[in-house]
Amino acid sequence: MSDAAPGLFVPSYYQADDPAAIVRAHPFALLVSASGGIWATAIPIFFENENTTATMVGHMARRNPHAGCLRDGEPVLAVFSGPHAYVSPRWYVEMPEVPTWNYVLAHVRGTIHPVDDEAGQMAVLRRAVTILEAGAEAPWTLDQLSARVAELLSRIRSFRIRVERIEGAAKLSQRHPASDRARVVKQLASKGDGNSAEIAALMRALPES
Repeated sequence: MSDAAPGLFVPSYYQADDPAAIVRAHPFALLVSASGGIWATAIPIFFENENTTATMVGHMARRNPHAGCLRDGEPVLAVFSGPHAYVSPRWYVEMPEVPTWNYVLAHVRGTIHPVDDEAGQMAVLRRAVTILEAGAEAPWTLDQLSARVAELLSRIRSFRIRVERIEGAAKLSQRHPASDRARVVKQLASKGDGNSAEIAALMRALPES
């Protein structure tokens, strides 16, 4: 049995340079906790403040059984998945390969702390709306809910995560010669789906090797 501490398995050559950037770019996460069983809920989770990665906030439906199982201070894992795409061995020539997958993701580990007071829940919602409505010509605000705010708050359970570790992976064929990477990029770009296009763009941005 291994004595290794839990963490994201990622070889050094695939470690993301800025895992927090992955979290910011892809905030829709899978929140995993293990109080009373293993629970997993897909929800957006955001850094609480713009200039620090110390805490994150989010909320879920209160009727979700997971919400009732959140225990103050318990360890949690949030998985943030970015773009991903299948890579065929047909696309490698210089360095033959088996079927594989290129992807970008980040793991955030920490402790969770439920936020049940009205002011705290409102702050969590305002943070989410501020981020999600950024760039809109006429951003929607919570003020537009007016009398329905109290009803909304009764239906959700908010939380704060005190971040202990952020890890990221960016597997983008870095170990392969530039000529092979160029072939992979060409094939991915021709597929026409968003994930493949994003992976192709990230591969194009890799430094020459």
